[in-house]
Amino acid sequence: MLTFALPTGRSFEDCIEILEGSGLPVEKLKNRGRNLVIDEGSFRYLLSKPSDVPAMVHYGAADLAIAGNDVVEESGISLVELLDTERGKCFMAVAGTKGVAEKFNGNTCSLMGLKVATKYTRIAENTFNSWGVQIKILKLNGSVELAPALGLSDCIFDIVQTGSTLKANGLMVIKETAPVSLRLVAGSGSVQLRWRSMFGVVNAIENYVKGAA
Repeated sequence: MLTFALPTGRSFEDCIEILEGSGLPVEKLKNRGRNLVIDEGSFRYLLSKPSDVPAMVHYGAADLAIAGNDVVEESGISLVELLDTERGKCFMAVAGTKGVAEKFNGNTCSLMGLKVATKYTRIAENTFNSWGVQIKILKLNGSVELAPALGLSDCIFDIVQTGSTLKANGLMVIKETAPVSLRLVAGSGSVQLRWRSMFGVVNAIENYVKGAA
């Protein structure tokens, strides 16, 4: 039996589409109710908060997982990325008002000490550090777009899909930093020990996402 860790929330329907399109059984998964562990055919599905999915794989509770690369990177957990599913596409970006955007047109000295609101504290710090900029981070788990308007931060660092929420809050994308999408990942131990069992499933998913793209 192969075990998949899957994120609940907005990515869940994309996961269903990927698995079903790849020929995996998903009827019980579709009608899961409040169940968080579903055994279906030769597969077990573990449903958890997106931020917990990398740990499920890392500690061996799951062989495979579908997770956003933003979530994996923020977790700080090293996983093997098997493929990009091309689903759930968006991008990581710095966003703020037009006034703050002008600071990014100059040299990095003007960005020193910038107050940045984000739930992606690890990625934000690493990104700004790569530019040679030290920032002050305000960790928020939701509604980060409010932070600049309330004077809590100069800008935000978040994932952006359409940009409509930013616009509604008087913000704009200042700098795109990285593409984000759902990735098929595994733990290095599972890849080494269970690759024969995993290969057929990984290949089926790869063929589906490439064919449906």
